[in-house]
Amino acid sequence: MALLSFLKGANAGSTIELMGDKIILGRNQDCNVVLNVPAVSREHAVIRRIQGKFYIEDMKSRNGTFVNNKEISTRTLLKDNDKIKICDNFLAFFENAPKVPLPEEMRRDGETEEEEEDSSTVEATLSGSSKQILEAQPAEKLAMLLELSADLSQTFHLDTLLPKIVESLFQVFRQADRGFVIMADEGKLIPKVTKARRAGEDDSTPRFSRRIINRCLETGQSLLSEDASADKQFDLAQSIADARIRSVMLAPLIGRASGRAFGVIQLDTQDRQKKFTQDDLKLLLAVAAQAAVAIENARMYETLVARAELERDLMTARQVQMSFLPKKPPQLPGYDFFAHYESAQEVGGDYYDFIPLPEARMGIMVGDVAGKGMPAALLMAKISSDARYCSLTEKSLADVVYKLNEQMQEAALLDRFVTLSAMLLDPARHTVTFASAGHNPPFLYRKAKNSYEEATPRDLGGFPLGVADGIPFESMSVDLEPGDCLIQFTDGVLDAKNRDEKDFGQEGIIQTLAAGPPVPLEMGRRLVAALKQHTAGRKAHDDITIVCFGRN
Repeated sequence: MALLSFLKGANAGSTIELMGDKIILGRNQDCNVVLNVPAVSREHAVIRRIQGKFYIEDMKSRNGTFVNNKEISTRTLLKDNDKIKICDNFLAFFENAPKVPLPEEMRRDGETEEEEEDSSTVEATLSGSSKQILEAQPAEKLAMLLELSADLSQTFHLDTLLPKIVESLFQVFRQADRGFVIMADEGKLIPKVTKARRAGEDDSTPRFSRRIINRCLETGQSLLSEDASADKQFDLAQSIADARIRSVMLAPLIGRASGRAFGVIQLDTQDRQKKFTQDDLKLLLAVAAQAAVAIENARMYETLVARAELERDLMTARQVQMSFLPKKPPQLPGYDFFAHYESAQEVGGDYYDFIPLPEARMGIMVGDVAGKGMPAALLMAKISSDARYCSLTEKSLADVVYKLNEQMQEAALLDRFVTLSAMLLDPARHTVTFASAGHNPPFLYRKAKNSYEEATPRDLGGFPLGVADGIPFESMSVDLEPGDCLIQFTDGVLDAKNRDEKDFGQEGIIQTLAAGPPVPLEMGRRLVAALKQHTAGRKAHDDITIVCFGRN
């Protein structure tokens, strides 16, 4: 009986019987003898039996094959006690080795040494149809654990991390035929990795037993079975038979904060002769503990990346939104203007615009989209574009608001509406025309009376845009005398709250405006400062827009 004895390196201390006419040695998992060392080529060398003799030849490897310290370049006859060197692996060839009895712990129940004489006496045997399964040595297991630990600490993408875990486990647990990483998500089992060792086996469709996985998740405890198909603890589940599971071991992935299992690592065999041990399970538990931390770190990293991407997107959206607003107040002889815009979130739903019109007239729009955030900002962009178009194409201000309402209806935004204050300033006649779609009236400062009043009656307001189809809108005009000013704002000004939940309100607006010179620029700045003081220590809950203009 010809044998190979592993003296040093991968599989040190093991012995295999050379059976078959072609035995390939290499790093590839499909090789008959697997030497799992990076320096070893995937298919490094081959031993051939020709007319009862054994020959070795190098398979064009990177680092060469040596017999008795001499590198071989052609097929070389192996003689008894020849020493083979493949990188850091040293093997001895024995041409006529005697059989060795199995150790006591390796015998099946009821067998004796005499009964074992006719069975294989080495740790594993090679045949032409099956490859060698060698148990990884303690040093190799430790090396795998350290290497995997280093890899896990440097990998932050789950799509890369999870397959790497299974590949590493395959290198150590050579009896394993399949490996799974399965996550639990709201009661559903989601297979993240389903890997079969043998090339050509269909591992694209998960083939695992939900009974076993759920048992591990529910208890948070590891499981080990030498033969799951006959194990009474699984009640002979049909899913075990369907998946052709023999020996199986599972380790839960436990969350650090929750202390609960959020996933499972499973290894199983499909061969009755291949079994996992308690020592195997202990190693799998060690891997699972590190994997759980790495998976949680990867999830946290992906969350942070997604949040950063969202913040970049919101910043871009804010820049786009700000581009719809006027860059600076208009320069109109005889009139001064002030405008202020501040969104409660990165993007907002308030809107204002100054629209130059024929005959030196100026359209002034202030709007408030229902809601906040991105949906409101998108609708604000639409209103901005539509308002400019309608202002240039419709004959009257009331027609402009009517057309805007029709366009909102056509967009079928059933859960959205917009309040709008539309004003048309005619500097030649010193008049302002108002039309409102549900917006609060502007304040009008009359210099002759040194008083503030609502510029329009409340019943001029009408319905907000998008609420009802085909409704008419009314308009009215007022004259502006020298020193008169108009102040229009959105609900964010009225509803701004302090720490005691008190609204700024109309009273706060009037008191602030009356506390200084009735000049548009000063009035606007004074109102913004008063709002900041009123809401100090509180996060803004609504967008704020203020537009002031007046006659010199």
